[in-house]
Amino acid sequence: MKSKLEPLIFSLLVLAVMGVVPNLFAAAQAGYAKFSVLGKYFLIPSVLIMVILIPVIYVRGFHQLTGQIMAGLGGGLLGTLGLEVVRHSGFLLGGMPGELPKLMGVLLLDQFAQGPDIWSNLAGWGYHFWTGAAFGIIYTLLFGKGSIVKGIGYGVLIGIGFMASPAALSLGVGLFGANFGWGFPLTVTLAHVAFGGILGFFVKRKIQQAPNILDRVKTVYSK
Repeated sequence: MKSKLEPLIFSLLVLAVMGVVPNLFAAAQAGYAKFSVLGKYFLIPSVLIMVILIPVIYVRGFHQLTGQIMAGLGGGLLGTLGLEVVRHSGFLLGGMPGELPKLMGVLLLDQFAQGPDIWSNLAGWGYHFWTGAAFGIIYTLLFGKGSIVKGIGYGVLIGIGFMASPAALSLGVGLFGANFGWGFPLTVTLAHVAFGGILGFFVKRKIQQAPNILDRVKTVYSK
């Protein structure tokens, strides 16, 4: 028997699992643990948990919530692709110091001394796109159907968070790229505008109606 509480519990569980993913690299760069260790104990489990959770939520009959999660996942992946077009263009024009996904892959496989290879590149890009998917899922659970404007605002906030995080500082550019020049914050901001805009557009078109997390809380406590 289904209850009004179940969708809220599932939503909070998904938010908790996906909320960990984007912070792993930053936590590693802040010195809390090696990225390879965090990948083993948090990144891989996050993928496995979602592989199990999504069909469980669907089988329980919460098709609307399942649709939200899948729309967020798809929008996040497409948004990351758009982000990469802008980021790579900025890199070629001198607005970025290096290929961050390749660095993440080297650290994720704990082979900094050996340098990047095909497996570390796959691992780094895999983490990068899974992070985008995580942000996409979080977006649709927080904002429901949302809008392009909300998506862009969300993307810009992610970009600001990145530029102020240990992940950006690990590139040697300083806070908000102060040591690298105006090209870094411009590239990061435009890349995340692309991410948020694509995410917002995709989710808005993909789902007809979807409650956000506050709506689900209200549903639980309504008579």
